[in-house]
Amino acid sequence: MAAPLTKENLDEINEALKASKDVKAVIARAKTAGIEVEEIEKTLLDNEKRLQAIKSAFFPSGRA
Repeated sequence: MAAPLTKENLDEINEALKASKDVKAVIARAKTAGIEVEEIEKTLLDNEKRLQAIKSAFFPSGRA
């Protein structure tokens, strides 16, 4: 049986997780500016948790 997710999928997950770090920095700056970003931050953290869970389930060694 072929693996349900491929190396390309792992690369996409890793890119998304890397991008989330950049977005967190922007969110922190927005908070400093007094902009309400709580809902955006919650969505980002929820999605990040989902991606981490997928990565752990399908790529436990961190490799494809």
